[in-house]
Amino acid sequence: MKKPHWVDALFSKKSYLRDDGSFHVRKLLFRTFIAMLFIFTLYFIGYRIYSGLGLDENVVVQTFIDDFGVLGVALYVFIVDLFVLPLSVDLMWPFVLEWHPLMIIAVMGTASVAGAFCAYLFGRLVGLIPVFRKWVLKQSGTHTETLITKYGIWAIVISGLTPLPFSTICTVAGIVELKVHHVLLSSLIRYVRMGIYYLIFAGLIVIG
Repeated sequence: MKKPHWVDALFSKKSYLRDDGSFHVRKLLFRTFIAMLFIFTLYFIGYRIYSGLGLDENVVVQTFIDDFGVLGVALYVFIVDLFVLPLSVDLMWPFVLEWHPLMIIAVMGTASVAGAFCAYLFGRLVGLIPVFRKWVLKQSGTHTETLITKYGIWAIVISGLTPLPFSTICTVAGIVELKVHHVLLSSLIRYVRMGIYYLIFAGLIVIG
């Protein structure tokens, strides 16, 4: 079955790039808005159903924390931002909103930065082996290398705030050998991202 043209236009990894490799800002912002709206809509619907059933969210959250704790949340975020997986760190929000805001941002932000930096180190290692370097760059797509080449660490900053493939971009940043301290500093944007998403998810709880 052939995918509709609008699906490719909206979700294709190349849809946010112009022919010269620069960002198509309007498309990127629109794509970010759609992705956030989708995540928040699913969360809001789930929360309303959950509340409508009269379930005690404190019991569920406490059970999760008792079973997995801070380490479990941190490990999940670390793995998601280290490997290229069809998962999102945002799946953790329903389980951590009972925590203190600073704790949430510290745990998820630190785990995300650690995962991104390890992805970068993995890229540096892969870059030393020509056959692996070529394969990884091919799998990540020429658009990713183009972004890193054109924007440098700003590609990491932008991907840290938008639906761009964060772990992939960090890995390619390692392959093309961006400076270590630049990558580490730019990945700190994930703390900002976690703070923004916390405010939005917490706001949904208040509205709900």
